[in-house]
Amino acid sequence: MQRKVLGPREPLVSAMSVVSLCFGLWLVCFLFSRMHILHVSYNNIMQQRDDESWLLQQCDQHEFYHNMKQHSALCDELKGKSKNVAMFDAMQHVVDNTYLCGYTPCHLMLEAVSAWMLGRGFFFSLALAVLVLLLPSLFMPIWRRNMNNMADKRMHQLYNTPYGTPHYQYSHPRLDMGYDSAQLME
Repeated sequence: MQRKVLGPREPLVSAMSVVSLCFGLWLVCFLFSRMHILHVSYNNIMQQRDDESWLLQQCDQHEFYHNMKQHSALCDELKGKSKNVAMFDAMQHVVDNTYLCGYTPCHLMLEAVSAWMLGRGFFFSLALAVLVLLLPSLFMPIWRRNMNNMADKRMHQLYNTPYGTPHYQYSHPRLDMGYDSAQLME
Protein backbone atom coordinates (compact mmCIF):
# COMPACT_ATOMS: atom_id res chain seq x y z
CA MET A 1 0.00 0.00 0.00
CA GLN A 2 1.50 3.26 -1.09
CA ARG A 3 1.00 6.40 0.80
CA LYS A 4 -0.16 9.45 -1.13
CA VAL A 5 2.36 12.26 -0.91
CA LEU A 6 0.68 15.55 -0.17
CA GLY A 7 1.83 18.59 -2.08
CA PRO A 8 1.79 22.16 -0.91
CA ARG A 9 -1.65 23.66 -0.43
CA GLU A 10 -2.83 26.48 -2.59
CA PRO A 11 -3.29 29.63 -0.53
CA LEU A 12 -6.77 31.08 -0.35
CA VAL A 13 -5.46 34.59 -0.93
CA SER A 14 -2.22 35.19 -2.78
CA ALA A 15 0.02 38.20 -2.34
CA MET A 16 -0.52 39.12 -5.98
CA SER A 17 -4.29 39.26 -5.53
CA VAL A 18 -3.90 41.49 -2.45
CA VAL A 19 -1.55 43.82 -4.35
CA SER A 20 -3.91 43.85 -7.34
CA LEU A 21 -6.88 44.65 -5.10
CA CYS A 22 -5.00 47.48 -3.37
CA PHE A 23 -3.85 48.91 -6.70
CA GLY A 24 -7.37 48.68 -8.13
CA LEU A 25 -8.82 50.41 -5.09
CA TRP A 26 -6.18 53.15 -5.32
CA LEU A 27 -6.91 53.60 -9.04
CA VAL A 28 -10.67 53.89 -8.48
CA CYS A 29 -10.15 56.43 -5.68
CA PHE A 30 -7.68 58.35 -7.85
CA LEU A 31 -10.13 58.49 -10.77
CA PHE A 32 -13.01 59.60 -8.53
CA SER A 33 -10.88 62.36 -7.03
CA ARG A 34 -9.90 63.57 -10.53
CA MET A 35 -13.56 63.53 -11.59
CA HIS A 36 -14.37 65.62 -8.51
CA ILE A 37 -11.63 68.11 -9.38
CA LEU A 38 -12.99 68.26 -12.96
CA HIS A 39 -16.51 68.94 -11.71
CA VAL A 40 -15.41 71.67 -9.30
CA SER A 41 -13.16 73.26 -11.92
CA TYR A 42 -15.91 73.24 -14.56
CA ASN A 43 -18.37 74.84 -12.14
CA ASN A 44 -15.82 77.51 -11.18
CA ILE A 45 -15.12 78.33 -14.83
CA MET A 46 -18.83 78.58 -15.63
CA GLN A 47 -19.41 80.80 -12.58
CA GLN A 48 -16.49 83.00 -13.59
CA ARG A 49 -17.89 83.31 -17.13
CA ASP A 50 -21.30 84.24 -15.77
CA ASP A 51 -19.67 86.88 -13.57
CA GLU A 52 -17.69 88.28 -16.52
CA SER A 53 -20.60 88.26 -18.99
CA TRP A 54 -21.56 91.90 -18.21
CA LEU A 55 -18.00 93.07 -18.74
CA LEU A 56 -17.78 91.10 -21.99
CA GLN A 57 -20.95 92.77 -23.27
CA GLN A 58 -19.55 96.17 -22.34
CA CYS A 59 -16.26 95.39 -24.09
CA ASP A 60 -18.18 94.82 -27.33
CA GLN A 61 -19.21 98.48 -27.30
CA HIS A 62 -16.71 100.64 -29.16
CA GLU A 63 -16.87 103.59 -26.71
CA PHE A 64 -16.34 101.46 -23.60
CA TYR A 65 -13.37 99.69 -25.16
CA HIS A 66 -11.60 102.95 -26.01
CA ASN A 67 -12.43 104.50 -22.65
CA MET A 68 -10.60 101.61 -20.94
CA LYS A 69 -7.31 102.82 -22.56
CA GLN A 70 -4.46 101.02 -20.76
CA HIS A 71 -6.92 98.41 -19.40
CA SER A 72 -8.15 97.37 -22.82
CA ALA A 73 -5.99 94.24 -22.55
CA LEU A 74 -8.57 93.01 -20.01
CA CYS A 75 -11.26 93.08 -22.71
CA ASP A 76 -8.98 91.23 -25.11
CA GLU A 77 -8.27 88.61 -22.48
CA LEU A 78 -11.99 88.15 -21.78
CA LYS A 79 -12.76 87.73 -25.49
CA GLY A 80 -10.03 85.09 -25.76
CA LYS A 81 -11.33 83.22 -22.72
CA SER A 82 -14.91 83.31 -23.97
CA LYS A 83 -13.88 81.51 -27.18
CA ASN A 84 -12.33 78.62 -25.23
CA VAL A 85 -14.39 75.53 -24.46
CA ALA A 86 -15.11 75.41 -20.72
CA MET A 87 -14.71 71.62 -20.47
CA PHE A 88 -11.25 71.77 -22.06
CA ASP A 89 -10.21 74.49 -19.62
CA ALA A 90 -11.48 72.33 -16.75
CA MET A 91 -9.55 69.32 -18.10
CA GLN A 92 -6.43 71.48 -18.36
CA HIS A 93 -6.89 72.47 -14.72
CA VAL A 94 -7.18 68.78 -13.73
CA VAL A 95 -4.00 67.88 -15.64
CA ASP A 96 -2.13 70.80 -14.09
CA ASN A 97 -3.24 69.80 -10.58
CA THR A 98 -2.85 66.03 -10.80
CA TYR A 99 -0.26 64.64 -8.43
CA LEU A 100 0.41 61.03 -7.53
CA CYS A 101 0.41 61.93 -3.85
CA GLY A 102 -3.13 63.34 -3.82
CA TYR A 103 -4.08 66.99 -3.84
CA THR A 104 -0.60 68.34 -3.10
CA PRO A 105 2.66 67.85 -4.99
CA CYS A 106 4.79 64.96 -3.74
CA HIS A 107 7.84 67.15 -3.17
CA LEU A 108 5.88 69.35 -0.76
CA MET A 109 4.75 66.30 1.20
CA LEU A 110 8.31 64.96 1.34
CA GLU A 111 9.57 68.34 2.50
CA ALA A 112 6.95 68.45 5.25
CA VAL A 113 7.74 64.90 6.40
CA SER A 114 11.49 65.52 6.37
CA ALA A 115 11.04 68.79 8.30
CA TRP A 116 8.95 66.95 10.91
CA MET A 117 11.45 64.09 11.13
CA LEU A 118 14.36 66.45 11.59
CA GLY A 119 12.42 68.61 14.06
CA ARG A 120 9.94 67.06 16.47
CA GLY A 121 10.27 63.51 15.14
CA PHE A 122 14.03 63.20 15.51
CA PHE A 123 13.90 60.47 18.15
CA PHE A 124 11.21 58.62 16.22
CA SER A 125 13.41 58.82 13.11
CA LEU A 126 16.38 57.54 15.08
CA ALA A 127 14.38 54.61 16.51
CA LEU A 128 13.04 53.81 13.04
CA ALA A 129 16.55 53.79 11.58
CA VAL A 130 17.77 51.46 14.35
CA LEU A 131 14.83 49.11 13.72
CA VAL A 132 15.47 49.07 9.98
CA LEU A 133 19.13 48.23 10.58
CA LEU A 134 18.68 45.67 13.35
CA LEU A 135 15.47 43.80 12.53
CA PRO A 136 16.87 41.91 9.53
CA SER A 137 19.85 40.71 11.54
CA LEU A 138 17.56 39.61 14.39
CA PHE A 139 14.83 37.89 12.41
CA MET A 140 16.86 36.43 9.53
CA PRO A 141 18.34 33.57 11.62
CA ILE A 142 14.91 32.75 13.03
CA TRP A 143 13.35 32.77 9.58
CA ARG A 144 16.21 30.72 8.11
CA ARG A 145 15.91 28.12 10.91
CA ASN A 146 12.16 27.88 10.33
CA MET A 147 12.62 27.46 6.57
CA ASN A 148 15.31 24.79 7.10
CA ASN A 149 13.06 22.88 9.52
CA MET A 150 10.18 23.00 7.06
CA ALA A 151 12.43 21.81 4.23
CA ASP A 152 13.86 19.01 6.38
CA LYS A 153 10.37 17.83 7.33
CA ARG A 154 9.28 17.90 3.70
CA MET A 155 12.33 15.97 2.51
CA HIS A 156 11.88 13.54 5.35
CA GLN A 157 8.26 12.97 4.35
CA LEU A 158 9.02 12.60 0.67
CA TYR A 159 12.16 10.48 0.64
CA ASN A 160 13.03 9.07 4.04
CA THR A 161 9.79 7.82 5.51
CA PRO A 162 7.18 7.04 2.88
CA TYR A 163 5.71 4.33 5.18
CA GLY A 164 5.70 6.51 8.31
CA THR A 165 8.29 7.15 11.04
CA PRO A 166 7.42 4.17 13.31
CA HIS A 167 8.20 1.73 10.49
CA TYR A 168 11.80 2.98 10.27
CA GLN A 169 12.51 3.65 13.94
CA TYR A 170 13.35 0.03 14.76
CA SER A 171 14.55 -1.28 11.40
CA HIS A 172 17.50 1.05 10.99
CA PRO A 173 20.79 -0.80 10.22
CA ARG A 174 22.71 1.10 12.92
CA LEU A 175 20.48 -0.38 15.60
CA ASP A 176 22.21 -3.72 15.07
CA MET A 177 25.61 -2.13 15.68
CA GLY A 178 24.79 -0.96 19.19
CA TYR A 179 23.76 2.63 18.55
CA ASP A 180 21.13 4.11 20.79
CA SER A 181 17.85 4.93 19.04
CA ALA A 182 17.79 8.34 20.79
CA GLN A 183 20.99 9.27 18.90
CA LEU A 184 19.32 8.44 15.61
CA MET A 185 16.41 10.74 16.20
CA GLU A 186 18.60 13.83 16.71
